[in-house]
Amino acid sequence: MKKKKKNTVVHSSHNKKKNIKVDIEKPKKKHKVKRKWWKKLLSFFIVCCAFGIFAVFAFCIYIVQSCDEFDPNALANQDQTIIYDSQNNIIAKLGMEKRESVSYDKLPQVLIDAIVATEDSRFFQHNGVDGARFLKASIGQVLGHSYAGGASTLTMQVVKNNLTSTKQSITRKFQDIYLAVFFMERKYTKEEIIEFYVNDSLLGGNVYGVEEASKYYFGKSVSDLSLPEAALIAGLFQSPNGDNPYKNPDRAKNRMNIVLKLMVRHGYITQEEADMASKIDVTSLLVGTNNSENIYQGFIDTVVSEVQKKTGNDPALVSMQVYTTMDPSIQDGINKIMKGESYSWVNDKIQGAVTIIDVKTGAISAVGTGRNRSGERQWNYATQTKRQPGSTAKPIFAYAPGFEFDNFSTYQLFVDEPWSYTSGGQPGNWDGNYQGLMTLRTALGYSRNIPAIKSFQTVNKDVGNKKIVDFVEGLGIKLKDNVAYESYAIGGLETGVTTTQMAAAYAAFANGGYYTEPYTVKSITYRSTGETTEFETKRTQAMKDSTAYLITNVLYGAANGAGFDGGTANYRNRGGTVAAKTGTSNYDEATMRKHGLPYYAINDLWTVAYTPQYSIALWYGYDNIDSQYFNKEDGEKNVLMTAVMRCVPVTSEKFNVPSSVVDSQVEFGTWPAALPSEYTPGSLIRTEYFVSGTEPTEVSERFQKLGAVTNLKATANTSVIKVTWDHKEPNVLNQEYLNKYFSQSVFGNSTGALVNERNTYNNDVLGGLAYEVTVKNGGNIVKNEKVREKSYTYIPLSNGDYTISVRTTYANYGNNASDEVSTKVAVTGIASIPSDNDNDKNQKGLVASLIGNKTIELTNDESYVETGLKVTYDGVDVTSKSKITYKVNGSSCTVDEIENKVKSALSTSKEVKITYHVVYQPANQDESVSSDVSRIVKTK
Repeated sequence: MKKKKKNTVVHSSHNKKKNIKVDIEKPKKKHKVKRKWWKKLLSFFIVCCAFGIFAVFAFCIYIVQSCDEFDPNALANQDQTIIYDSQNNIIAKLGMEKRESVSYDKLPQVLIDAIVATEDSRFFQHNGVDGARFLKASIGQVLGHSYAGGASTLTMQVVKNNLTSTKQSITRKFQDIYLAVFFMERKYTKEEIIEFYVNDSLLGGNVYGVEEASKYYFGKSVSDLSLPEAALIAGLFQSPNGDNPYKNPDRAKNRMNIVLKLMVRHGYITQEEADMASKIDVTSLLVGTNNSENIYQGFIDTVVSEVQKKTGNDPALVSMQVYTTMDPSIQDGINKIMKGESYSWVNDKIQGAVTIIDVKTGAISAVGTGRNRSGERQWNYATQTKRQPGSTAKPIFAYAPGFEFDNFSTYQLFVDEPWSYTSGGQPGNWDGNYQGLMTLRTALGYSRNIPAIKSFQTVNKDVGNKKIVDFVEGLGIKLKDNVAYESYAIGGLETGVTTTQMAAAYAAFANGGYYTEPYTVKSITYRSTGETTEFETKRTQAMKDSTAYLITNVLYGAANGAGFDGGTANYRNRGGTVAAKTGTSNYDEATMRKHGLPYYAINDLWTVAYTPQYSIALWYGYDNIDSQYFNKEDGEKNVLMTAVMRCVPVTSEKFNVPSSVVDSQVEFGTWPAALPSEYTPGSLIRTEYFVSGTEPTEVSERFQKLGAVTNLKATANTSVIKVTWDHKEPNVLNQEYLNKYFSQSVFGNSTGALVNERNTYNNDVLGGLAYEVTVKNGGNIVKNEKVREKSYTYIPLSNGDYTISVRTTYANYGNNASDEVSTKVAVTGIASIPSDNDNDKNQKGLVASLIGNKTIELTNDESYVETGLKVTYDGVDVTSKSKITYKVNGSSCTVDEIENKVKSALSTSKEVKITYHVVYQPANQDESVSSDVSRIVKTK
């Protein structure tokens, strides 16, 4: 074996006498290691390239496979699209009626130059795709530059409009490239591609193709276009409605100048020619249009948008037969309202929107898409304008979730009082006042804000915010960030809603709780293939049938009852069956100050009403905030809604009451809800509706029969009958009981106020607790009166057996008086009534006679009882007509003070004198007459 060569190093040292040799092995060469590292990098690069090539190849295969077979017939001008109403009558034709094809040799060179310069400057050089422009646009899009564009060539745009779709996607873009390069550019000349492009493009409203556009805007054939006219039309291809010179002349002029600038850049015209053309006023070029607008244009626009959304195809470009839900009898009525023919709008600035939906199917029967609309595809106020719904949100956000999740009833109690949001801030009511204890029926009917917020807070606490969100979104109203805020309960919805959304949501209340996404298109048939697409309606159960009916029951009352919601939702004079809710949205203080609005200015006015057949939502307001143009709460929405409702058939059909709901009488003020007793006043009895199984079963004790007295005793002597008894005060009058009762959470912060209110009712209306005493002698009633104390004194006028009966009652309300309790007592030894001068009943003049003895002796345990006196004039009893004053030992007092005065005087004296001074004014004399009589009271 050959030995490795070694290097020898000799180390020397002056301390050593000999040299030491050390053999060192040569190191391995490092370039061998470097070669292996590069091999790994190269391998990774090759793998990545292979993967990239494979991915590109796979994507290309996918693009080829995903494309439909190239159909040259699809490039031909489509037949017109026909739109039908719900009875299959034709209401519109789109496409061919405003499209006139023109051959390439009829196109003026100035228009060709303008289109190529603006849309595809290298059109005549590339083979269907402009690589450099596509790469630049792609990089720009990746970098987030929105102005980078899509780099579609004219060829690709023809493919998009006729062979693929208008949906934006990367896949569709590469499909456009594939079909443009491998089919269009191979099969057709550049001139033919130009023809396709200029004949099938929308150029404003419902105008298609440059020939029709030339006539529509300038009143001439396309072959006669001038430079500025050609530039204007070339500019329309990008945004035909936005740059329409009839509607937006400034935008059209700006776009025309851009086209002229591009024509200069690419050498088609000089700068001088561009400058001269740009000085021309756009409006001076226009000839005006006398095209008669389709009376159903608003509904047609709604249909076209829906077809595009569902199919990706424009009905004006793709020939179809579109079968819709429009009911012409209803739509005709709405059209007259929107045009001011059957309703007088307050001014030309005011806007409105209406959506009418069949509650059983979700089909949109009619729409009011706005006022003063001109032309096709204008802003649709019924589907695009989103405004805060005001109080029309209360059934959806505040009360229906309570019925759904918390077993609310129409009786559910709330206290309308000062209240705050959980996060702070104090809302108020529309009238600035608070109305205390009320039911849900009253709270919703009168549109009180505080109860709505309390309802939302209760449900939010009990079941959580997510259930409320799911409930609302189940009715087609999407919420920002999937959160329902407390302010939404009174309509402060940030994102707003459309009339179409509200009509569809309320339709679920009308049909037993099922939500159907609203639609205008039932089916379409593609005329080129005969293929038909039936659009299925998605119907979901959004709530229990009990929830739907309970809301309906309240809103039916609001629309048909006496003055609910201030009378603004009152349609009882219309006839038929209708439920309704009104709403307003207000400006905040900062906005009002900024725009100089008065305190009563209102932003939006709403009414949503429904019958067993139709749900109708109306919005009424202004596009912009203006100090001169604003709404005010003057009932105008009610007048307008009444006109709208005349457009729908009146039905005698009633809202179906499901088996899951029961009605029950309730005594107002009871909590939990209790049945009225047989003695409850009619003014406090309500008929309310409950989820079956939650109705009240206990009877209220408030007006139940009062408990009878106990331990009734009666004693008598020669001058008086004394009666005493015991009785326990009922709970409903007990202050401790009332304080505890009204401290329940349902009564909010108003415990003290409600206790005081109940006490006032008990005292003023009922009159407070009293005892009715009846005295009978020989079977005849000789005395019947009510007293407050648990004792009674009667002065018998004759001897005999007396029956004294006592029952518990209220001073002003006796329906629930207790059973009578009776006792008997015998009276003997009553002397005749003496007089001071021994006058008899035939004596003339004024005679005052004491009732009872003139001198009364009392034992130490007896109290004096005043028995009074009798006054006659010429033998006629005039006691009630006489003025009697009293003195005890010379000290004046009232008749009610005599007994206490005598008792006090006897504590220091053995004898007391009571003096009675009587004054009487005879009818036949000018002067009054008087008389004095006295009684002596002494102790034995």
